[in-house]
Amino acid sequence: MTSSDESNDLDVRFRTRLLRVVVSIVVLTGVTVVLGYGGWFVLTLTATFAGYDPETENGELLRNQLLVWPDRNREVMRSNGRVELPLKP
Repeated sequence: MTSSDESNDLDVRFRTRLLRVVVSIVVLTGVTVVLGYGGWFVLTLTATFAGYDPETENGELLRNQLLVWPDRNREVMRSNGRVELPLKP
């Protein structure tokens, strides 16, 4: 193996690693957005086009509670778990 072959191997490995990191970031960001706000989006579409708009036990619209769900979870994470965990949307 010559020194040029070794440098090509390192370049390929770096490119492969860089590609894997970029793909992971893109995929995880997409999954986070879909799981975080996807329920709100689906319920808004069904409320708009199908007229189906479910409510929670206390009478609030489920889609409105799903919209604030990620923010409530962030509050729990920032408090280091000292705030009550919102188990239901």
